[in-house]
Amino acid sequence: MAKKIYPGNWVTELSSYQGQPVVALPGRTYYQVIGYALVGATGGTSFDITIPSPDLRQDDKPRPNITGLTVPAGANIYRVGIRVPDLRKDRGVGTAFSGLVGTNTNRLKVADALANDDTITATAVSTTSSAVAVSGGTVAPVANSKGLITPVALTGAETLKVFVTDSTGTAAGSTLTSTATGGTPIVVEVCYYIEDVVPDVNSTYLPFITES
Repeated sequence: MAKKIYPGNWVTELSSYQGQPVVALPGRTYYQVIGYALVGATGGTSFDITIPSPDLRQDDKPRPNITGLTVPAGANIYRVGIRVPDLRKDRGVGTAFSGLVGTNTNRLKVADALANDDTITATAVSTTSSAVAVSGGTVAPVANSKGLITPVALTGAETLKVFVTDSTGTAAGSTLTSTATGGTPIVVEVCYYIEDVVPDVNSTYLPFITES
């Protein structure tokens, strides 16, 4: 397990690459994992999520990117989100655009399976596909999240992907591509907690004991 941090040391986003949790409430360790699915010129109908390496130099990256975002069994997911970014260099000038090209009425979602939509349960995870739709042949910059007030623990590990669906939100759509140089990164976030381990003797004061 990754070394836990506590709120007094929490000054930035948790490290998705290192799987860094925070003990925000006693008895639970919280995780925020952020990655991206890159849509390129060849496109597709489903995209793996990449958790980028903290080593930014492309010619010197001793730690490779992590391909795939898997939430472990026992995780209580309380939020999953998707963002189609605005790719303007200066967002105060011109019209917002994502560079994505797709078929009208197709949708985008983050999910563990194509057939799941707008749900977080012990066996299924998905954002609401109707909130991120292709219109006018493109997807406008937009963000959407699915939240749960009372989460339940996953019964098994779930690997999340970005799916392109048809207008139903539960069947495969048409190929989604990007005209942006280098592609369009669709940002994905998943937030969950895991029940913490019970403290051991190092976490309390015990009288001095000697062996007989």
